[in-house]
Amino acid sequence: MKTKAKLIICSLIFTIGGLANIFFTTSVHSVLSGQSTVLQLFSVIECLRGMANSKQHLMLFLCFQGLVIVMAVMFFFTNLRPYQSNLVEITPDIKTPVSVGQYQHGSARWLKDEEKNKVFDSFVLDKNAMQ
Repeated sequence: MKTKAKLIICSLIFTIGGLANIFFTTSVHSVLSGQSTVLQLFSVIECLRGMANSKQHLMLFLCFQGLVIVMAVMFFFTNLRPYQSNLVEITPDIKTPVSVGQYQHGSARWLKDEEKNKVFDSFVLDKNAMQ
């Protein structure tokens, strides 16, 4: 994904997350402070007034907004492509990943063409020998 598109999506995450956060933290703060017994939806004016009047409410909002920022940053820096490794072409139709690492999970590999004659015995039939 292009950087410009990622920045647009990150700004949307930040904006929508911030708006939802205002309402959510106001509801949670009202329950935690004992002002109400159930979560309820407040108006924007009440939400902003609550944050202006209560330091605890403002801190709750800032903590949750920090999580929203972390999510936006994580989205920006994550690679959305699946893992791709280098491939060895065995045949035109068969390709396998290149062996990497220090052989913690084994050292199996495909034989090179020059090794095949050393490993496998072969016998050439003479057509004239059977007559």
